[in-house]
Amino acid sequence: MYICINCGTETEELYRRYCPSVLKVLKCIKCGLLADKYIEYDPVIVFVDLILLEKQAYQHLLYNSNFKSYWKLMVMLWLAEAFRAWSFCESFNSQKTNIDVGNRDVFQGDCNFYILLLQTAITLTVFIATVIIVTELRWLLSRKKPHKYNAKDLTRALIVGGCSKLLGLLAIIWEPIELDLHYIFVQGYTVLCLMTAYSVVCKTGKTGSLIGLITGFLVCNYISNFVSTLPLCPTLF
Repeated sequence: MYICINCGTETEELYRRYCPSVLKVLKCIKCGLLADKYIEYDPVIVFVDLILLEKQAYQHLLYNSNFKSYWKLMVMLWLAEAFRAWSFCESFNSQKTNIDVGNRDVFQGDCNFYILLLQTAITLTVFIATVIIVTELRWLLSRKKPHKYNAKDLTRALIVGGCSKLLGLLAIIWEPIELDLHYIFVQGYTVLCLMTAYSVVCKTGKTGSLIGLITGFLVCNYISNFVSTLPLCPTLF
């Protein structure tokens, strides 16, 4: 079943194809608008609307599109976050020791890339798991669980929203004086993307979205700090 990206009503079909080059987008039986206008749009336009935080674009991607490579997005996010953390760690250490970053071994020392990969994987997993658990507890207490909600869709939504963190890679080529401002911008934009994606799946407003996400951020930050203090041996990786 598909959904109308305007009102969320379920529909069996979004369009009818009369010949290989002609199709007609159907209207929603409830709101009377086109069930999914993005059927006729180029993927680039859909991508731009995702960047602009259009809920309709998120609904199209999560429910009405044929996109299935969410695991690839997760791997990209995982590697990008680990590489960004390694780059900042190396830059910070090089400033203290006056050693060129290019002369360091990425698999040795305090900034072991394998360890950062492990830490990043743990924190990302904890964040998604925490948001899902808090959301499930919320539905259990309120007994107002949306009909089309499921944990799989929420996981996909969090992955799509979290991909805005890929903007953090730009900080690697920027001057250090701009890092704080860039980090605030990326984090703020990521929160907005996650709120939009969360609200699409859970049918909640800004307040409801923030409840689950803030809890996820707090637990993720705690686990990240805890894991970073563990005496992991670089030779094991």
